[in-house]
Amino acid sequence: MTPVSEPALHPSRRVTNSWVALPSWLPVPGLGTLPVNAFLLKGSEPMLVDTGLGALSDAMALRLAEEIDLADLRWIWLSHTDADHIGNLDRILALAPNATVVTNFLGAGKMGMLGAGNPARMRLLAPGEIFEAGGRRLHQVRPPYYDAPETMGFFDETDRVLFAADAFGALLPGSAETIGEIPSGTLREGLVAWSGVDAPWLAQMDRGTLGGMLRALDALDPAHVLSGHLPVAHGIGTLTDILRNAYGRGTSASVTAETADQVAAILA
Repeated sequence: MTPVSEPALHPSRRVTNSWVALPSWLPVPGLGTLPVNAFLLKGSEPMLVDTGLGALSDAMALRLAEEIDLADLRWIWLSHTDADHIGNLDRILALAPNATVVTNFLGAGKMGMLGAGNPARMRLLAPGEIFEAGGRRLHQVRPPYYDAPETMGFFDETDRVLFAADAFGALLPGSAETIGEIPSGTLREGLVAWSGVDAPWLAQMDRGTLGGMLRALDALDPAHVLSGHLPVAHGIGTLTDILRNAYGRGTSASVTAETADQVAAILA
């Protein structure tokens, strides 16, 4: 794993014939590095999933233009309205005149309060609605944990791709191209540390309820798991096992209120 000293956008990484990861990395002083990913679905109606860090705006615009003609971008799926997920929204909307933002009622309302996006270019999904992009069906999935109530994940039934938004993110010692490069102990501590920051309420969650949510994801059996804050994982069993076992003992001792404040300040 490679130490990261400043925000950096790494080369695109193909997940399937249609899905491409656009990975970036953000140093978190004292804790290591946080992956911050966007994803691109290619095809007849290209869709960008989240828009990345504002600090990497120029690099992200160039990378997208290398992958597709921005005039062809049809959809921008926003998992939620945190700064690391909508950091380049307005710039990309300006560069992609035919793109429509996919969100929900609460997401649109929060963007309105932030002065982000354009209500005339939003497609609001109803709870449980299946979204279609170029004939591809995306089923809304609520991830097992999140830090914003408008969060929308999805399952692409064609390529069996699960987008889990903030869930399964990890604070890591440095960057890695694949989850396979991360030692198992490092991955476990990284996942527990990130969830302790992003969803501290998990430590108080009823174990039976959490177990049921994780079993439902296991039963979905995705071939690929896309997280906003982890390199792409192939299969979900390792990730759900970590969470299932970790919250028998609570959150990592490395996570404190000061840790959470540090991360929040960096992402603001």
